[in-house]
Amino acid sequence: MRKYRHLLIISALCFECSYALSQTINPDLNEVKDSIVARYNRNDFKGIYQLADTAFSNHITENQLSGFLRGNRNSGNILSARLQSVADGRAFYLLECETRDIKMTLAVADKKFTTFGFSNVPIELLKDAPNVKNNNPLKTPTDKLVDSLARLYFKNPNSSGLSVGIVAKGNVQTYHYGSSDKNTEQLPSSQTLYEIGSVTKTFTATLLAHAVIDGKVTLNDDIRKYLSGNYPNLSFGGAPVTLLHLANHTSRLPALPDDIEKQRNFNPVVPEAHYDSAMYFAALHRVKLDTLPGYKYNYSNWGISLLGHIMEEVYAKPYEDLLKEYITKPFGMKDTYYDLTQVQKRRMANPYTDNGRQGPSHALGIFAPAGGIHSTLGDMVKYLHQQISETNPAVKLTHQQTAGNVGLGWGVRKKANMLDFQHNGSTIGFVSHISVFPQAKSGLVILANSKADVGPLINGLQKVINN
Repeated sequence: MRKYRHLLIISALCFECSYALSQTINPDLNEVKDSIVARYNRNDFKGIYQLADTAFSNHITENQLSGFLRGNRNSGNILSARLQSVADGRAFYLLECETRDIKMTLAVADKKFTTFGFSNVPIELLKDAPNVKNNNPLKTPTDKLVDSLARLYFKNPNSSGLSVGIVAKGNVQTYHYGSSDKNTEQLPSSQTLYEIGSVTKTFTATLLAHAVIDGKVTLNDDIRKYLSGNYPNLSFGGAPVTLLHLANHTSRLPALPDDIEKQRNFNPVVPEAHYDSAMYFAALHRVKLDTLPGYKYNYSNWGISLLGHIMEEVYAKPYEDLLKEYITKPFGMKDTYYDLTQVQKRRMANPYTDNGRQGPSHALGIFAPAGGIHSTLGDMVKYLHQQISETNPAVKLTHQQTAGNVGLGWGVRKKANMLDFQHNGSTIGFVSHISVFPQAKSGLVILANSKADVGPLINGLQKVINN
């Protein structure tokens, strides 16, 4: 979960306006570049727009540029800006940021920029797959196919550790590759702790399902029933936001509050860290719904975190206690935690960012019900078994398809008359995935302590377990 856009893939947009310049490097270029970097690092997007020439501002509004720059801020501050090339009057810089690197295009005239844009820096994959530590015995066809997929994954030079659990027709296979710590090159194990990011949302939805089964709530309850204070804004055309709408992302709540950057000690790498409950509920009063709840999908960390806090209100217990009572203890999950002790922190894999730097641990604060759980491959395989068997009534309820292709917290797909349930997770330096195929009695879990792309790995493993 970045983000918050766990997440969190930032689109490679580039705002450009044509302008004829000579191939000579403009003497004002460095001054404007340095000013952009300084203003970007202090979130002064208005100040950056003030550096724009009319050749740019006549085409791009301040709100457009500010929104674009704000969307890139989870890359962290710009640590350095290195000129790579100049062509057609434009300079191209490599911006080394805290979590990922960015290419900046810039052209300047009279100390104003006429062209300005950010774009993604593509990862240069290794030509040959490196030899990495692993525990794969390479005995069965599945072993060998997993190994080939894992080696393709490790062509990304920024990858680190990888743990994979596969359940196929009752059989369990676990694999570990790479390192939980690049300094020690320690191979991950089934006891290594990972951040699972937005897979946490399926746990929060399970707590809701328990509350429904316990007769404490109904899915169609108006959420204002469980909120202190008056929230006339949390309805549209007389239709209120319900618990179901929070669970299936149709509440129309934004991904995050509108003042996330105004908290004390704001850090764009961990944007939720210091956002307190007073700001949280004050921002909830400012929400303006744009349509009837229940009709339009909008993935919202805010919505799921609010659901978690409503469950605390319903049961009069902290989220961590509810997690233990209704999920981890009955499922036999002894290594799944909300908050970590110092001893547990020592078992955490180190997080590595998109550009391979060691990042900080994720800090979600009040938004933690949307992405704050830590777990191991061993425990997540137990969680997977529960999803496959559907013997727990609350689990089965979360799998019921609601609006679109969403259950309670789960993505739901139907292909060839077979259902599958999936969820991804992403934090600063971790990626997670769970796929569940109940009718095939199969599923998989992927945990990784880097932001290297696991998409091809997911697709390949899904084919393995469904053959």
